[in-house]
Amino acid sequence: MTLNSRMVWRFLFVVVLAAAVYVFSEALNIRLWTAEFATGWILLGGMLLLTLLNVRKKVPFLPAVPVRYWLVFHLYLGWFTVGVFLIHIDFSMPNGALELTIAILFVIVALSGVFGIFISRSFAKRLTRRGEELIYERIPLFRHQLREAADDLCAFSVEKTGSTSIAEFYMNHLQAWFRGPRDFIEHLFELNGRIFQLERAFDDVNRYLNDDEKEQLEELRALVRKKYDLDYSYSLQRTLKYWLFIHIPVTYALLVLAVAHVVLVHAFTGAVL
Repeated sequence: MTLNSRMVWRFLFVVVLAAAVYVFSEALNIRLWTAEFATGWILLGGMLLLTLLNVRKKVPFLPAVPVRYWLVFHLYLGWFTVGVFLIHIDFSMPNGALELTIAILFVIVALSGVFGIFISRSFAKRLTRRGEELIYERIPLFRHQLREAADDLCAFSVEKTGSTSIAEFYMNHLQAWFRGPRDFIEHLFELNGRIFQLERAFDDVNRYLNDDEKEQLEELRALVRKKYDLDYSYSLQRTLKYWLFIHIPVTYALLVLAVAHVVLVHAFTGAVL
């Protein structure tokens, strides 16, 4: 069975499971029982299970299910909880400030989760295609080394050729660009406008240089390409690293409010917890 076929069967299983919850809730309504209690507890249980992935990743030495299997479980359980959530709110806008806040947080968690799945898969492939994978924490060091190499190259060019053409080109077009990460959004969407602009600038200045200066210019061009690739890796890895700073805190806020919602509902209805 291929990976795509396994994904289809797993998703169909989730759909069937959610449909079963819907049928169960409708059966409770027919019997004039409160189906929201049942779907609410199923939903809360699902959200608690989903948080176990974060716990599992923080204690990787535990002799438990490997993280890669937790990720698959997390993905499809997430889709299941989305279905149960829609059933629980009866496919309509919730009433009340607490309920509406919970719904908004749930949507944020769900959308950020989908976003995380997308970037985890697509960005990893893009980084692999781009070449050598870099350690995120070392990227600032590599950037600093490239900037120093560019500065030294321009100083050497003036000394060797007696011309300031390359140094002036560097100061006017590249010096500020080398100082830090650039073109974050462009790299995320692979627009490549900056590198085309820089390549045109190199081609324009190349026509006015002698052979020695052209050699130095090509070395500077190589440094620019390395810096552009470094910024590309930085942009993608930063997004992969920091999207969880939205997903996880909102998840815990959602859990706290969901528990408060359960307590209040049972307290006002007189049901037994």
